[in-house]
Amino acid sequence: MHTFSIAKTALRGLWRFRLRSALIILSAALGVAGVTVSANYSEAGRNKVLSQLRQLGTNVIVITPRPARTSGGRTRTGSLATTLVSRDYVEIRREIEGLQATSATSSGLFLVKAGDLSKNNCAVLGTEASYVHIRNFSLAAGEYFTDEDDRRAARVAVLGAVAARDLFGEESPVGERIFINRLPFVVLGVIAERGEDLDGGGADNTVYVPLSTAMHRLANIEYYSALAVSVVSWQKMAEVGSEADRILSRTHRPVGNDPSDYQILNQRTLIEAESAASKRLRGYVEAVGVSVLFIAGLGILAISWISVKERAAEIGLRRAMGATKAQVFGQFIFEAAALSVLGCAIGLFISVIGAQIIGESLKLPARLNFNFAVASQAGIVALALNLMFASIPAYLAATLDPIRALRPV
Repeated sequence: MHTFSIAKTALRGLWRFRLRSALIILSAALGVAGVTVSANYSEAGRNKVLSQLRQLGTNVIVITPRPARTSGGRTRTGSLATTLVSRDYVEIRREIEGLQATSATSSGLFLVKAGDLSKNNCAVLGTEASYVHIRNFSLAAGEYFTDEDDRRAARVAVLGAVAARDLFGEESPVGERIFINRLPFVVLGVIAERGEDLDGGGADNTVYVPLSTAMHRLANIEYYSALAVSVVSWQKMAEVGSEADRILSRTHRPVGNDPSDYQILNQRTLIEAESAASKRLRGYVEAVGVSVLFIAGLGILAISWISVKERAAEIGLRRAMGATKAQVFGQFIFEAAALSVLGCAIGLFISVIGAQIIGESLKLPARLNFNFAVASQAGIVALALNLMFASIPAYLAATLDPIRALRPV
């Protein structure tokens, strides 16, 4: 009954000073919402980048040629890298153990037509049949071409999801004919939509053809654009990368002051670097979040302090009528607790709406979900900070001298 009386008095005081109560609720709500949304946003960004890396293949090493930067003491721009050849590919497959799958690639930009529709400068990528497994492609329709198609340089193609829509609309392109650089190709399948890659491009806008078809029928070249190597174990990534570097360094000599004319991209290194960067970013976000909650707590302290000063006569009257220090302290703590709990609840609701709005506006493939663990932690920390700051003016109210409080100014 004693506790009920304190609560009743506190609620009456909150209703009397509604604007002040609303400001405290708003301060607590914005603090919790800001922390929750920012933490969820950083986590969604991390998931987005890791998802894009996994689309490239988790245990994949990509070897690409790099053109020499200087020639005769002058900087060369726009030069085409033609140094990655069949000999390199054969040596890598023969000498390196622990390879799960390999595929050379040949890329180019061509005019692709289907009926009355066409795509200018469409990316066409020649690959081996194993490329579909290296890149973890899943097919929305049809099938990928085979090693036999590659051996006989068959004029068959597999379309990315966006390329298929651009050329055929909503109709199925499987079995239909397209023209690449005026050569007819039969569409075997369509790759399921994957979203944008890290480089801003992606599989969705690409047309895939057998490697020998791309090299000999379309481009008439004898060099590769890249070598994609899938490693059997995540732990062997660094070892395989070192072995590939050792093999290529035998035949690829640096020219002048230039580094070697190839580069080896290790997915494990990229993922580990991204994970480390994400941890640092999360630490920064948490530090900013605690600062936001701290500032919100200071706002509650300031409002509560002003409230005690303005309600001095009320406090003095209660003390004169027999209220103890504990009762006055409990009243103000209860007021702060009630407003903080309500503010935190509103903040969590705002964070749910904010997460949805930000996720839709930024079109994050990894949807910006409401993280209950982050939200609950933010709510607990906010409530603890608010009560800590509110205890200062509550103590001031409890220790207020009733005689001085009732003395007219």
